[in-house]
Amino acid sequence: MSRKPSLLATAIKTTEQPASAPEAPPEPQRSAPSSPQPAGSYVAPSRANKLGRTHFLPPAYWETLDEISFRSRDEKGKRIPKERLVGEALNLLFAKYNYPVVREGDE
Repeated sequence: MSRKPSLLATAIKTTEQPASAPEAPPEPQRSAPSSPQPAGSYVAPSRANKLGRTHFLPPAYWETLDEISFRSRDEKGKRIPKERLVGEALNLLFAKYNYPVVREGDE
């Protein structure tokens, strides 16, 4: 009675065979850059001219920020995004230490 080879044995045999070297993609011809973004990259309009930063804080900070964002509404009745709340908090910090605040249009 012959046994069927296991999937592992089949995988090992196929990986033992030398693979052909992948071809290098042709070098794209570069012209004078017309924008600071590399060709083919997309930046969402909401992220244009903005920088992202990561901060590691205890979960209570993020939970409270989520709660404030969920419960706060602007003059049109829409939820206030966390980015705007963080900007407001930073402006309060800047004012406390006598630094110029950033207006929303200056961002």
